[in-house]
Amino acid sequence: MKVRIVVAAALAVGVALGTAGCNLIQPQATRHAYDASDGVGVNLDGLDLRNLIVISDNGETGNLLLSATNSSGEDVKLHIGFVSGGSVVDGHVEVPSNDKVATSWGAGSEDRIILGGINTMPGGLLEIAFEANGVTKTALVPVLTSAQPEYEGLAPKKITKISK
Repeated sequence: MKVRIVVAAALAVGVALGTAGCNLIQPQATRHAYDASDGVGVNLDGLDLRNLIVISDNGETGNLLLSATNSSGEDVKLHIGFVSGGSVVDGHVEVPSNDKVATSWGAGSEDRIILGGINTMPGGLLEIAFEANGVTKTALVPVLTSAQPEYEGLAPKKITKISK
């Protein structure tokens, strides 16, 4: 009788360890923050930038896509800068207090941030500096082409808003 109890207890412990064993030695993936799309993210003390992507078909002019959430309680001027041909190219975007701003993903929209002189072919990474609230951070932003269906029509036209 005692052997049955010992075997049953050993079996119960074995099943418990077998079903929970991965969590005992493996870190939980859900505890690690990551960018869940093609783009990258940057946090600037109350201004959170998400899904940063540059769409370019020629490697010279790119459309910067982003979503910005301002939880700082004040209007924020987001400065965007990168190096082009040895010169710094910069511009800014206004993000109202306690609001969300996103560049438009719709084809033909005027709500875009166009970067001229990026000198980065699709598939590469463009280093862009973002400054807001006295905090500056750089990010390696992926440059993608509009050949993918989800980015169709998002390549920039010849109009350049931020250039040298």
